Amino acid sequence: MSDPKTAVVTGATRGIGRATAIALAQRGYDVAVTGRTRHEGDTDLPGSLDSVAAAIESAGRRAVPIVLDLLDVDALAPTAASIVEALGHVDVVVNNAIYVGPAGLARFLDTPPGEIERRIFGNVTAQLLFTQPILAHLAQRGSGTVAFTTSAAGYAPVRRGPGDGGWAATYGISKAGLNRIAEQLAVEHPDITFWNLQPGQVATERVLAAGAELAFVAKGSAPVEVIGEAFARILDGPSEAFANGATIEVQDVARAWGMLPPP
Repeated sequence: MSDPKTAVVTGATRGIGRATAIALAQRGYDVAVTGRTRHEGDTDLPGSLDSVAAAIESAGRRAVPIVLDLLDVDALAPTAASIVEALGHVDVVVNNAIYVGPAGLARFLDTPPGEIERRIFGNVTAQLLFTQPILAHLAQRGSGTVAFTTSAAGYAPVRRGPGDGGWAATYGISKAGLNRIAEQLAVEHPDITFWNLQPGQVATERVLAAGAELAFVAKGSAPVEVIGEAFARILDGPSEAFANGATIEVQDVARAWGMLPPP
C-alpha cells in the first residue's frame, strides 16, 4: 500500500488557505493546517483550526491542525519540522499565511516602524524560515511542490494609493520579495517544483467583513471556494503544466478550465 498524498497549508483557518486545504483533502491528501485561530468564536471572523480540521476529516482524510503565528520567530522552523514528522512525508506546501496588522492600508508616512518590520517579516522572512526545514525534506526525497500565495501588488504597476483603490507600500513590497523566492529556489533545486499562485481578487471572509475599506477588492471578486479548488487542481496536477518558478494567474487558469465565467 502506497503512502497517502500529503500537504501543508498555512493560514488555513479561513479564506484561500481553508478552501485550498479542503479541496486538497477532497483530492485525497492528508493535510496539516496552521493558523492563529484555534476555536470558532476566538475572533470576530468565522473560521478556525477546529472547523477546517473537521472539514478535512469529513472528506475522509487526516487533519493535523497546528497553532502558528508568523511573527513567532522561534516557532517557525520547529513547527515545520514537527509537521514533517507528523505527516511522515510532505508532497505539497502552500505558503498562504500573511501578516495583517492595524496599518494594513496606511500610507507609508503613516505606517509605524514596527508595522513595517512586522509586515516584511511576516510576509517574507517568516515564509523562508518556515519553508527551509520542509524544503530540506523535499530535497532529500527528490520531489515535491512548494507554492506561495502571491499578489499582483508585487509586480503590477502602481496606479492608486492605499485608501484610493490601491495597496499599502509595505504590502506590495513584501509581495515583490515573496515572488522572488520561487524563482530563486527553482534554480537551486530543479527537482522540486516552485510556483507563485496569484489568486486575483477573492471574496474571502476578511474582504467581505471589511465593507467599504476593501470594496475595491470585493467588487468582481471570485468565490473563495472556486479559487481553493483551482489551487488544489494546479497543485495536484503535473509539475510540467507550468514552468518551474512561474507566477500562475489562477483566475486565468480557472477560466480556461470553465470554473469561472469570462471576464
